[in-house]
Amino acid sequence: MTSGPTHSLRTRIALILTLVVGAYAVLDHAVQRWAVLPRFAELEEREARKDLERVRSALDDEIERLDQRCREWASSSETRRFIENTALAHEPLRAAEVQRFLEANVSARELANAGLDLVYVVDREGRILAGGAYDQTSGAPLSIRSFALDRVAPTHPWLVHERPSSTGDAALPEPVRGLSMTEIGPTFLAARAIPVDEGSSEWLGTVVIGRRLDRELVAAVGERTSVAFDVWDLSDADLPADVAAVVERVTSSSDAVVQARDEHALEAWSTLDDSRRIPTLIVRANLPRDISAFGANALQYSLVSTVAAGTLLVFVLLTVLRRIVLAPLARLTEHAVAIGRTDDVHAKLKLDRSDEIGVLSGEFDRMMEKLEHSRAEVVRTARVAGMSEISTGVLHNVGNALNSVNVAVNVISERVRTSKLQKLERVVEMIESQGDKLGEFITTHPKGKHVAPFLSEVAKLLRHDQEEIATETGKLCAGVEHLRALVASQQELAGKNELREAVRIEDQIDLASTLCDLPRAVAGGLVFDVEGGGLGRVMLDRHKLVQILVNLLKNAREAIVEAKREPGRIRVTVTHEGERVRIAVLDDGCGIAPENLGRIFNHGFTTKTGGHGFGLHASANAAVEMGGRIEVASDGPDRGSRFMLDLPYESAPHV
Repeated sequence: MTSGPTHSLRTRIALILTLVVGAYAVLDHAVQRWAVLPRFAELEEREARKDLERVRSALDDEIERLDQRCREWASSSETRRFIENTALAHEPLRAAEVQRFLEANVSARELANAGLDLVYVVDREGRILAGGAYDQTSGAPLSIRSFALDRVAPTHPWLVHERPSSTGDAALPEPVRGLSMTEIGPTFLAARAIPVDEGSSEWLGTVVIGRRLDRELVAAVGERTSVAFDVWDLSDADLPADVAAVVERVTSSSDAVVQARDEHALEAWSTLDDSRRIPTLIVRANLPRDISAFGANALQYSLVSTVAAGTLLVFVLLTVLRRIVLAPLARLTEHAVAIGRTDDVHAKLKLDRSDEIGVLSGEFDRMMEKLEHSRAEVVRTARVAGMSEISTGVLHNVGNALNSVNVAVNVISERVRTSKLQKLERVVEMIESQGDKLGEFITTHPKGKHVAPFLSEVAKLLRHDQEEIATETGKLCAGVEHLRALVASQQELAGKNELREAVRIEDQIDLASTLCDLPRAVAGGLVFDVEGGGLGRVMLDRHKLVQILVNLLKNAREAIVEAKREPGRIRVTVTHEGERVRIAVLDDGCGIAPENLGRIFNHGFTTKTGGHGFGLHASANAAVEMGGRIEVASDGPDRGSRFMLDLPYESAPHV
């Protein structure tokens, strides 16, 4: 019976579309992760370098503002008057002015208001006229060894020195600006010459101002640039391990070094040079990985968007396909399944459509009409074919039985032809010719003396011929009876096809061997053994059993002849196991090739010259009709074969 589809077309289409969308989404996501996401990382590194450069620029701006402040201070007339008043500080008026300058410019409070950590006013001989260093938060003085006394060396690097002009005819004071490492930490410094007069190239001394690069300044610059950063002294022996690990790489690179700290933070490294252009500080900008996070979120959004769009596409396609294709196909499928289940070829689908599915349904209805007409022809043809196969089986089995009948007839004919009847007739003529002298002839005549012994010998020979003819006549009658039973059993196929009777299996083996003319082959040297048995009378279809045994024994004999293994051996074993009886026929003939074992019982299959391939096929069918089966085994060509007939066992009731 035809059943519905295991997986509906809609399910398969949905699965295929889902797989396609899923594969596209995965491939698209992989391509974006491989090709697009690295672009975000590159952009993030460029932005990190820009942020670090912005920090460096902000620090340079700090130096620039410090230098501008120093220029204003140095060019101030108040500063020039302070130097002049300092030289005349023994005068009360001058001393008061000096004191006012100091309080207004170089006190700890004024330095804190100006955002400075140190201010010094030094004349050209190195005398420190005013100044000091103070902590902006606490106001506590800071110690700078080189400025701890009243005088500093005129060659001190913080002081202004003269340098030749570009024309070489005058010496100009050279300002100092930049980063310097001091006892109070890294400090931005600016030093300007104090001119004698505004616009004059002659100068009186130096104004030095400075601002420590402390946490407050780092925080202020970080807030102004929106970049958090840290600085360390490169000469410090106690650098943190993570800083020490990158020092060599950063100092040897002409560009900023960017590396990922983790999936959330990025580090950009560079160095700051001092006023002598020697790398002094290492700077690390701490940057969030916002761009990479944005890129990852964009990829995630793209994946979700692709999956959502694909899901919507699948839904729309399935909806359209269901209405246009799947629903009509489902009706067509249900119609076909219903026809297969009910075998009603008269039912019509009649889909009112003009597209391909409508054409298909119309052709299907027309095909059912043609099928309806052809079924009758098929049934008639099948009946004829079945009758032909039955006839073939009858002829094959009749042929096997006729072999034994022919042998018996030949034996009887030979015995009749070689009979001693002619000699007996001559003796009778000789006796009749003596008339009344018969007694004298028998007793006195030399020929007459041999009449009595001759008649005795002829009687013995005729008795022997009679017995042999009777035996062969019995075989002939058995063969004819088997022929009659075969024809009768085949004629009964329309009704009950089995006639079970109580038989002895050994007797049926003997009958089958006789029908195959095995006794003559045994007389010629063939070894024929029957083992087992002793089962008593068993309920079986005797004629079908004989038919099967005749085919198996005949095939065994022919296999031995084909292998030229004369005289050969055939062994039949009978065993009883539970509710089954097994009859095995073994031979040492030509055997069966492995590739032929599965086809040996097929109708029309044979490896014999002149064979028709029906005997084993008919035997297998007969075994099935008896509720059993036939199995075959062989170790290969020239290694013999084994056929086993397996039948249900039922002991005959005792009568």
